[in-house]
Amino acid sequence: MGKSRPQILAIDDTPGNLQALGAALDIDFDLQIATSGAMGLQLAKKFPPDVILLDVMMPEMDGFETCRRLKSDPELQRIPVIFLTALSDSASESMGLTLGAQDYITKPINVETARQRIRNLLERDRLRLEVTLQRNELQTMVGKLTQAGELLEAARLRELATGRNIQLSLLHGNVPAGIKGAVFGIFSEPSQGIDGDFYDVRRLDAHCFDVLVGDVMGKGVQAAMIGAGIKAAYHRALTDLLIASSGASALPTPAEIINQLHRELTPRLVELASFATLVLYRFDLNAGTLTYVNAGHTTGLLMRAGSDSLAQIQGDNLPIGIALEENYLEHSIVIGPNDSLLLYSDGITEARSNGGEEFGLERLMAQCGAWPKVDTVDAKLTALRQSLHIYCAGNQAMDDQSVLLIELHD
Repeated sequence: MGKSRPQILAIDDTPGNLQALGAALDIDFDLQIATSGAMGLQLAKKFPPDVILLDVMMPEMDGFETCRRLKSDPELQRIPVIFLTALSDSASESMGLTLGAQDYITKPINVETARQRIRNLLERDRLRLEVTLQRNELQTMVGKLTQAGELLEAARLRELATGRNIQLSLLHGNVPAGIKGAVFGIFSEPSQGIDGDFYDVRRLDAHCFDVLVGDVMGKGVQAAMIGAGIKAAYHRALTDLLIASSGASALPTPAEIINQLHRELTPRLVELASFATLVLYRFDLNAGTLTYVNAGHTTGLLMRAGSDSLAQIQGDNLPIGIALEENYLEHSIVIGPNDSLLLYSDGITEARSNGGEEFGLERLMAQCGAWPKVDTVDAKLTALRQSLHIYCAGNQAMDDQSVLLIELHD
């Protein structure tokens, strides 16, 4: 159980003073008395009080020396001290306060004044102790929060590393060997996080290949996993349609593949409250056609041989995962030798300058139009990457930046 009343230790070499003080304070406080400084120090050690009333003028060890010893003892130094003295000069008062006393009462003592000062001192000490405890609790909480933040940051970095591994191994594929008549240039620059950018090139025969590019809403490992799932669903849809049409000479069309993928994935994406933009391009170099289905993805930029103008290859379908009843339509255009197609993620056009302005589609088209015709695909993409870095002035990209450049040769 806690103390029922505050404990006061009065140290005074005059018994009459102690008796009068005890009778006056007995209503509110429990009083211990000591008639010398040495006795007071012993009592304070044995029964630590809440307040010490200390007479200055005592033989052998005066109040100043007693206070000095109290304040030098780690076990006693916290106890508030009030000096009781007939000395009223400012030098004595200053000495007492310098030694660490909290208050100074001159004799003859006004009992009501003494009682109120003791109450005030106890309240201040209670508040000080409460503030100290709260500060310590706050420091403990800050320490725990800091530690938790460090653990969360370490977990976030592990998640990013996992996501980057997923993105590199599952979302960003390699160009398969054996494609004739086309040269590929690819760069992908990660942002400060992980998102669902993905691409894939699938060889159908020596002169026919599919290019699938897409972007899953959101960031993090979930977006990367959904992107990997969409790539797997594309390969599964192509395989299933080939098996179903066994014996037929024609390949499944891009529209058939995307609609098959849509039927499989859209219900699941709706449950996950996610969606993905994507576009599937089929290059048939023998037929000289580019057939595509665009599900809400960025427009492709077609550069014709012998022309400085660029055509935007657009689509009119919704992203995958938006509407169950969506029917994906394909479009077809003529292509020929020395034509080029640039595919890009929105991290390119949405890259921002220091002033917050986006790089935009017009700048991207101007960059492509300025490429020297004799440059290799790698040189052209290097020039694009440098332009982006200069425009963004070193600002951290907020989204992954992926580009595929496909040049058709004789």
